[in-house]
Amino acid sequence: FEDKLLEHYEQNPEFIAPQTRRNEVISFVKGGLRDLSVSRTSFKWGVPVPGDDDHVMYVWIDALTNYMSALGYPESDDFSKYWPASIHIVGKDILRFHAVYWPAMLMAADLPLPKRLFAHGWWTKDGDKISKSLGNVIDPVDLVEEFGVDQTRFFLMSEVTFGSDGDFSSEAFVRKVNTNLANELGNLCQRTLSMVFKNCGKAVPEEVGPYTERDEKLL
Repeated sequence: FEDKLLEHYEQNPEFIAPQTRRNEVISFVKGGLRDLSVSRTSFKWGVPVPGDDDHVMYVWIDALTNYMSALGYPESDDFSKYWPASIHIVGKDILRFHAVYWPAMLMAADLPLPKRLFAHGWWTKDGDKISKSLGNVIDPVDLVEEFGVDQTRFFLMSEVTFGSDGDFSSEAFVRKVNTNLANELGNLCQRTLSMVFKNCGKAVPEEVGPYTERDEKLL
């Protein structure tokens, strides 16, 4: 499926994003693909292969097909309703399974491929990988309770370009919120409300008409 995969990547340039991850996948496939065994014999845990007790299904074969079996494939109407998926959002460390193995499996079964794959990056904390063993896991519920929902959303969405890695620190969180929300947005609100108070009868229109050409330019 090497040629078929490369052809699909070429004909669908937005199939894999961001661009850096797309380049990685294409480079990997161009390096040459080998046959992939769909079963394993080196351990016993896993889904048994029908008719052969010595084999269990390779975990990624089992995992990836869950995208379809969860929709009741092949009997359920939900499969034709919801497949192909509009987008798979996956961690960058498992992109290869979703961008190479999974499309090849679907091509072999003559089934449509997902429309797009997006590989997101990782969050670190104070420069270190987040892990249970290090005890530096960040609980978003704790962040919300301490700083608020909007502040947490704003930091997570604005601090990192989607698809890239990002680093979390309490100091960066506080600095971001204070600078962009408390100072800049707060200043904008204060100036806007003062203008409304002084020049617009302390009121805003109850009904807003269609945007004017000037409105559209500003937006």
